[in-house]
Amino acid sequence: MQKNNRKGGDEKRRGGGGGGGGGNDDRRDNRSRRSGNNREHHGGGNRPGGAGGPKGTPGSGGLLLSGAPLSEEQLMQELPKKKFTGRCRLFVGNLTNDTTETELKEMFAPHGDISECYISGKGFAFLRMDTRAHAESAKEAIDGKLLHGRPVRVRFAVHGAALKVKELPTSVSNEMLYHAFSAFGEVERAVHIVDEKGKPTGEGIVEFERKPSAQEALNQIRERVFLMTANSRPLTVEPLEPRDEDDGLAERMIPRSPALMKEREVGPRFPPSNSFEYVYGKKWKELFEMERKKREELEAEMSEARRRLELDMEVAYQDYQAQMLREDLQRRQQELERLEEQRRMRAQNGARGPTSFPGFGGMDRGGPPMQGGGPGMQPPGNPQGMPGGPNDPNIVQGVHKLLQMFKNDSPNRQFQQQPNPGFFQPGPQMPPIRGSMPPPLMGHGGPGPAFQMQFQGGPPQGDFRPPEKRMRR
Repeated sequence: MQKNNRKGGDEKRRGGGGGGGGGNDDRRDNRSRRSGNNREHHGGGNRPGGAGGPKGTPGSGGLLLSGAPLSEEQLMQELPKKKFTGRCRLFVGNLTNDTTETELKEMFAPHGDISECYISGKGFAFLRMDTRAHAESAKEAIDGKLLHGRPVRVRFAVHGAALKVKELPTSVSNEMLYHAFSAFGEVERAVHIVDEKGKPTGEGIVEFERKPSAQEALNQIRERVFLMTANSRPLTVEPLEPRDEDDGLAERMIPRSPALMKEREVGPRFPPSNSFEYVYGKKWKELFEMERKKREELEAEMSEARRRLELDMEVAYQDYQAQMLREDLQRRQQELERLEEQRRMRAQNGARGPTSFPGFGGMDRGGPPMQGGGPGMQPPGNPQGMPGGPNDPNIVQGVHKLLQMFKNDSPNRQFQQQPNPGFFQPGPQMPPIRGSMPPPLMGHGGPGPAFQMQFQGGPPQGDFRPPEKRMRR
């Protein structure tokens, strides 16, 4: 008893009453899960914003929210069935202050395993069963049962880590919703709500294992644009408002007061048509009808606005795709022009060849000398138009060819004489010239037409002197 009183004092210092038991429950829930930190870190520690991971970081979800589509195999896998979830928590009220944890566990143990039992010390407690079915069974069996002379009130506790998701596309399934929101932390349950015909309503419920994960998802989706599919309509989320549609308001749950007794003095009835209640009842009904019509008009207006926005979005998306194609074509055209310009420059450089030749003393002598005796840039010291020096390769080559021709020719070979208007012409009394020297080379450095010499009878055999010296002889 002393231990329980000490625990109650600690809980009182932490604060929280019967109506605010949810806050104490969250703290108790976090403290009771310290033994399972390893499991939670393995489950969500690597996810940004998840259990054990950094919170509030931009781009939470990492690779899970990168826009990559989920595979068919991944979506067809059965979702894990978890135990001891938030849907299995029970609120137990109307307890005496001397109720112990052992007594509560003994009362609920026959209906399933218990992982959490927290007594606030203010007349209420929280228990967590292993499955939803076991929690429902315990609730049905123990609700209203006497404990220390008081009827125990049992109902399902509020899930503090549940979110309501709206604007879901019709193609989003429970599995897809589960995997998408797993980027923020461990998800216990994800459901896309359908109507009685099985048609999706566009609203869903996502229940997280921990409250910080739900708060992270709420902040991220509110501040940013979160899309599930190719549809550009973003999702909206809000905390799930708990509603007890199964049990409702039981008579034993209503506190007795004078106002309650006064309101119940008159029972159900239809008042007379001329009575005060009837007149103001009609006015209330007119107000209800006007409110209904206003809501319908507002819904119709919002539906039309949604339709126009969807049409504008489709047109804008087509324009966006066309603009992207134009930019891509422009980039390709620029790249093609750049490659064509490079090819043209390479072709021009190849056709032009080298543009300069280094000369003596680092000076540019221009192109190579022209053939056929044409003018060209001569080395320094040689005037233009005069034969080159003794080291000129053209002269040496010409002399060698000339000597070889003289050596191979026979002394009796007849050389046909070519008329030369620039030299003397033989008269009719002159004997025929038996041979003549072939015309010297006309290249650079060689003798010109004025140096063509003719010999009667051909040059002596073995005489390798230049023609000028032989003529002087």
